[in-house]
Amino acid sequence: MSTDELIGALSNITPEEVKGALQCVRRGLVVSLAHTLENGMPVPDFHGPFVMTTHRTVEGTLRLFEGSNKNRLGSVVCRYELADHTGTHIDALNHVSEGYEMYAGLDARDITTDTGTLRLGVDTLPPIVTRGVLLDFPSYYGIDTLDEEYEIRAEEVCGLLERYRLTLRRGDAALIYTGFSKYWMKDNAKYLGYAPGVGEACAEWLAAQKISIAGSDTSSFDVVKRNSEKLFPCHQILIKRSGIPLVENLKLEELARSGVYQFLFVCSPLKFKGGAGSPVTPIAVY
Repeated sequence: MSTDELIGALSNITPEEVKGALQCVRRGLVVSLAHTLENGMPVPDFHGPFVMTTHRTVEGTLRLFEGSNKNRLGSVVCRYELADHTGTHIDALNHVSEGYEMYAGLDARDITTDTGTLRLGVDTLPPIVTRGVLLDFPSYYGIDTLDEEYEIRAEEVCGLLERYRLTLRRGDAALIYTGFSKYWMKDNAKYLGYAPGVGEACAEWLAAQKISIAGSDTSSFDVVKRNSEKLFPCHQILIKRSGIPLVENLKLEELARSGVYQFLFVCSPLKFKGGAGSPVTPIAVY
């Protein structure tokens, strides 16, 4: 199995796509698309808690090295306990399956160990530099945020692209802004509850555009509805079947406020060997 097969749709980002993405930089402005990692932020119970503590203080360091620290160097060191799907994060290609079958037909039982997976881990994903396209649905509809359980359809994406004279090209990063991130650290229960997002048919359409990566300002990317019989089917369509990583919990307000819909998108996962994802700080440059 080739390297291109194992990195999935990210292989759609060729040097030509990277050079083309650089043309989106006009003003030289850089925007972080990540939320701050902090105690008390919204994290699904399934992923486990985030805990940050101060492990070393200046005072403690001075005491620890007293007598051999003539220059009186102080130091602060923090420790973190977190799942790899904490905060703004990327889902690797080993994150989801259909039954036991993962991306590229790999059997989860054959590649899963006590320390991640032997293949498809987040450490195998390359740094991502491509053209980003913001799909701003609140602006499109003239509202503050999409309602919970609102299912985004492919026809709506096409309508939005047409109105703002945008296109989705091979290798692009498609980022969906619903406005739902306004609940981050303000109403965490609502943020993690029933949420707007992409429906199955829309996910199929996005995959057909040969994008390299997709993301949203929600915790699930999929639309989350009451009484649904399926669990995150868009994850299966995009990650498992199409090899398209997802970035969740994006912070897209600044781009939306500025009306920036095309930009250079840069995202580099931490290299947890065999990990199923990684916290990231994606940036947009325009």
